[in-house]
Amino acid sequence: MLNLPLVFLPLDTLLARKDELFTRSPRVEALTGVGSVAEAAALVGAGAGSRLLGPRLASAGLTCAIARNALEEAP
Repeated sequence: MLNLPLVFLPLDTLLARKDELFTRSPRVEALTGVGSVAEAAALVGAGAGSRLLGPRLASAGLTCAIARNALEEAP
């Protein structure tokens, strides 16, 4: 639909960023070891030194988190 590649992130890379998350789901943390897969994935996908722009947004069946790359200049 969006014609974008699907990227799989290894669990160990998500676990490496787990202390930087804003939110945590006890259920997800019990299943994966990461309190918010969406937030950890946003951080890993944005690269080393990246920062979350805010907590994840979640609704029925969809969760989204956005991170800023460390190399981008602040507005």
